[in-house]
Amino acid sequence: MGPIARDAVDEHPAPRLTCREVVELLSDYLEDGLPVGERARVEAHLATCQDCLAYLAQLRTTIGALGRLREQDVPRPMLARLTDAFRGWRGA
Repeated sequence: MGPIARDAVDEHPAPRLTCREVVELLSDYLEDGLPVGERARVEAHLATCQDCLAYLAQLRTTIGALGRLREQDVPRPMLARLTDAFRGWRGA
């Protein structure tokens, strides 16, 4: 029996994520929706990038604040504008 071949993934690690790529992945990261390898890449980037780490903290703060917001707290005209904006965003 010959030697066990090394996995090609081990020999060629994935390239470092850019800040833009990390920002695009943060929602899935926070929802535990990333595959293990992709999550590790995001965490490796966050470990060395204070700007992305700060953005993640801001995102967590925003999510926490909005999670306490009730529909009746939003004025009707604003709720209609937000609904229209997100409906258009989803369709884009």
